[in-house]
Amino acid sequence: MKKVNINTSIPQELHLDYQDKYIVLLDNVHQVQHTQETVINESFIIILVEDGECTATINDNEYSLNPGDLLICTPGNLLERGMVSINFHCRIFIMSSEHAGDILKGTPMSISHYLMSKVVQAIRLTHEEQEMLKGFYRLLSSINPLPDDKVREYTVHHLLKSFAYTFVGFFIRRGYTSPKNKGTSAEVLFRKFTRILHEHPEGRTVQFYADKLNITPKYFNTICKQVSGKTASKLINEEIVTQAQLMLKDPDLSIKQVSSILGFTNQSHFGSFIRKETGVSPQFLRKKQI
Repeated sequence: MKKVNINTSIPQELHLDYQDKYIVLLDNVHQVQHTQETVINESFIIILVEDGECTATINDNEYSLNPGDLLICTPGNLLERGMVSINFHCRIFIMSSEHAGDILKGTPMSISHYLMSKVVQAIRLTHEEQEMLKGFYRLLSSINPLPDDKVREYTVHHLLKSFAYTFVGFFIRRGYTSPKNKGTSAEVLFRKFTRILHEHPEGRTVQFYADKLNITPKYFNTICKQVSGKTASKLINEEIVTQAQLMLKDPDLSIKQVSSILGFTNQSHFGSFIRKETGVSPQFLRKKQI
């Protein structure tokens, strides 16, 4: 079975509004060569329908889309077939799975993990939400002429960060932080953990959060692997880095104060942790963000 990702060769005759190694923007699906072959999608795809109608079969489930509908297809899904009307028009955002995960860092963890899990989601956007999404599309499309690759990459990254918060906001407004179906006991515990972690990143250890959940560290780690695919330590470290990045943007907080707030015994230990997780020092991270 064929696998398709953002690095799959793209026909030269296909007009793209923007393309780099992380993201592709496309607004004319009629240019895409249609095939009945089932493929495995390995990218993060967002489709906003603007006009016309379409049907798409993903994981043996059929989705019917109309103007104002937003379809999110995460990596690992089977794309089987689709049909579009002659007047169909949409905006398509395609991101590599790694970059999508990086962009979603810093947004509420329960939502970001939900979006990056192997699900397909279709929601109806309001007119204002559609305009917001199209506005980001136009901004990203306008970056193509920038001559400097580093400037373009930096600009796109920060625009996508803003886009991620706006995008996640669509789900928060629809109550996805408090789903009616509470899910399995593991999912309930995981959601509780993400809430505690966001509020108390200074705990820092697997034992700390396991105690908060009244479970053993071994079972806690099993839950994290089962629900998110990552170890408890990995999730904790990611949240600490996210919180550190946010705090380092505040010029009123010294690096020593940030390290203390995040539960490090001294600034040196904090510096070693940040270098290990990001490859740079807290000082460099602060300078880069400013």
